[in-house]
Amino acid sequence: MKTMKEMKRKLAISFHSNGVACAKSAKCSMTFCLLLAFIISSCNLNDGVKQTRALAEEIKNSKIKRVTNEQIITIVDGWGQRITKSIEAELSTALTKQPTKTTELCNLKNLPLLDSLSKKYDVTISLLTTKDLKNSNLSAKEKEVLDAYLYNAENKLPQISNIQKIGDTVLVYNAAIPAKSLICERCVEKNLSPLAVWSIRFMKREVIRKVDGKSLLKMKK
Repeated sequence: MKTMKEMKRKLAISFHSNGVACAKSAKCSMTFCLLLAFIISSCNLNDGVKQTRALAEEIKNSKIKRVTNEQIITIVDGWGQRITKSIEAELSTALTKQPTKTTELCNLKNLPLLDSLSKKYDVTISLLTTKDLKNSNLSAKEKEVLDAYLYNAENKLPQISNIQKIGDTVLVYNAAIPAKSLICERCVEKNLSPLAVWSIRFMKREVIRKVDGKSLLKMKK
């Protein structure tokens, strides 16, 4: 039979061991809580910074701007040139590297830069050929422009970019692709005239909303 002294001794040892374990557990728990709090606060801070930037951008875009029709045309012309130059290079490169995906690429699928620019400028980008002269989604004015590009192509006349107003809300930027380019070679059907034209559809309100105030000041000087 264990003596009372031995039982007290074992109880004391047990209490000491459990106490140390509990102390360590509490310390670990406190460390974990502090780490978790730091992570949450960091996430909240990052979210806060993003929200602040987004809010600042929204405020900047929502400011009342006085933009003339001439300025809008100039802006669309500049953005149109920038967009067509970038996507033409992307499409040409993709056609060279992925010849088996010609149909998909000519339908402007899986072109990351094109998708990015479409979202950035809030535009609709299309690649037109002569078969689009029968496209019911094009307005009469857009078909007239495409027909004029076809006339120039057939008569070997120089092609220039063009901007057309469609009603009071839409502007369409057009630019012909060189007839001897890889895009015309791969994306235009063999039985059609070698004509491919970029069509970029801008919403007037989005042009006004997105244009930077500093750019407008430079135009006025």
